Amino acid sequence: MTDVTAYAPRKIATSEFVDMRGLQCHVRRWGPRDAQPLVLLHGSRDCGATFQFIVDEFVGDYQFIAPDWRGYGRTDWNPQGYWFQDYLADLDIVLDALVPGVSVPLAGHSMGGQVAGIYSGVRPQRVSKLIALDAFGLVDSDPSETPDYLGKWIRIWREGPEQSRPYETLAQMAERLVQTNRRLTMDKALFLAAESSRQRPDGLLEWAFDPLHRAPFAVTHRKAEWAACMTRIEAPTLWLSSGRVSRIDSEPGGLAARAALVKNVVCHKVEDTSHNLHHDRPVEVARIIEAFLKAG
Repeated sequence: MTDVTAYAPRKIATSEFVDMRGLQCHVRRWGPRDAQPLVLLHGSRDCGATFQFIVDEFVGDYQFIAPDWRGYGRTDWNPQGYWFQDYLADLDIVLDALVPGVSVPLAGHSMGGQVAGIYSGVRPQRVSKLIALDAFGLVDSDPSETPDYLGKWIRIWREGPEQSRPYETLAQMAERLVQTNRRLTMDKALFLAAESSRQRPDGLLEWAFDPLHRAPFAVTHRKAEWAACMTRIEAPTLWLSSGRVSRIDSEPGGLAARAALVKNVVCHKVEDTSHNLHHDRPVEVARIIEAFLKAG
C-alpha cells in the first residue's frame, strides 16, 4: 500500500452514552446542540462514524446524531442475540433521551434505512422527514426455505457464530474495505477501519461488531408487512438510491411500485455509486439531503 494518511474530519464529533433498554448505547454528535437535529442510522456491520463524510459536506448548521446500534461500534453487545424489532424499540428510546417531545428527521442507510422507514410508519408522530439511502425493503423470503433458515439459526446458537478475522494493522483492514468497494479511496478506508475496529486482548485488531450479527434474524422478511408500514408514513420522504442494480429492480414495477406505497415520496438516483453511496459521492449525497431538509 502506498503511504496514505487517514481522512481528516472537518467536523469533529463528540461521544456520549445513553441507557438503551439495559445496554449502554454509544452516540456520536456533531454540530451545535441548539441546531436542527438530523438523526443518522447506520447499516449492518457499520457504525455511526460512517456518516462522517457526508456530515463534513453539509453547508448549514445541523445537530447530527448518530447512534451505534446494539452490538455495533462502541455500543454494548447483547448476549441473547439480535432481533430486527429490537432496533425499533432502541430507536424510540434514543430519540426520547436525546430529542424528547419533538418530531425529527431520520436518515438511514441500508439496515438503518429499513429501521427508519418501518419506524416512520409505526410512530409517524416522531418523524418530521424521512431519508432512506438504498433501503427500500427486502424481497420476500421463500416460505419453502424457512425450515433450513431456522435450522441455521439454531445451529449458530448451538455452535457459535463465525468469529471475526484478526488483522495486524489498520492498513490491512482498509485494504479489505477497498476490495469490497473499489470506489472507496484509501484515505477514507483508513478512517473507516480505525472507527469500525477494536483491539483484541492479544493486540490484534478485529471489526467492532458482535459476530452474532452474522446469524440470520429468527423472523423471515415479509414484504406485505413492510408495505403496510410504508402506507402509514406521514413524513415527506426521500428515497435516495445508488447506481447498483438490486433484486428489487426485477420485481413488477421495480422501485417505482414500492415508492407508490408512500404518500409523499421523492426518488433520486445517485449514478456511479455502490451500495455505500454516502462514501462514494458524499458531496452530492449531502447536497441532495440538505436541499430536501430545507424544502417546505
